[in-house]
Amino acid sequence: MKALLRIEYLLTKRNAFGFIMGIGMPVLFFLLFSSMFDSSYGNAAVLTRNYLLTMTAFSMSSFGLYAFPSMLDTDKQSRWLLQIQHSPLSLSQYYLAKVLNVFVSFILSIIINFTVGFVFRGVTMTGGEWFVSAILLLATSVVYLAIGLALTLIDNKQTMTVLGNIFYFVLAIFGGSWMPYEALPDWMQSVAHFTPSYYANQLVLRYIKDHHLQVTSLLMVLLYTIIITGLALVLKKKQEVR
Repeated sequence: MKALLRIEYLLTKRNAFGFIMGIGMPVLFFLLFSSMFDSSYGNAAVLTRNYLLTMTAFSMSSFGLYAFPSMLDTDKQSRWLLQIQHSPLSLSQYYLAKVLNVFVSFILSIIINFTVGFVFRGVTMTGGEWFVSAILLLATSVVYLAIGLALTLIDNKQTMTVLGNIFYFVLAIFGGSWMPYEALPDWMQSVAHFTPSYYANQLVLRYIKDHHLQVTSLLMVLLYTIIITGLALVLKKKQEVR
């Protein structure tokens, strides 16, 4: 297992550009758009805080929707996965190493985004609010891993990448990552209720606003994760049999 983690570390270093873009682009969006908030938008401090949280989720989704399936597909095409299958290592250890790799990226994304928000935009929360927000962001990020796993069912890497990018932006827009959900047109708000990103963002935002967990949003995120993961594993098994 240590050897697998070491390999994941080296692969991440080689793909430093993708890692930087996954965090850097949302940070730039946050700094750019949050600078436009003023009293005409309502409580600018609250809007900036909420925008920081949703853009952090947007940053994390890039690793689940793009980096994660790309890593799995690369290992498949390079026959590294086949070597793992014929080695003493179990596939569960292989997938665990991949998931841990992505979760490290998630954690770094949270730390960097929160630091930028605090230092450059003066976002203030209590220690408990910072901590619980980070935990909720990590918990809801599993739904993006589930979608990323489903994307690996696509044999063509170019098609998989294009779909991953489409999901990346569509889920961000309808989930309220780029602008408050309340500012979306009515038809977009209706569509948003069918996206996991909406419930993931609402779980964090409602906690910060009301200081209690919104059970409905948590259950919906878990439901999406279970259904997508289950379908992906079943279809993947059928692919392997064929």
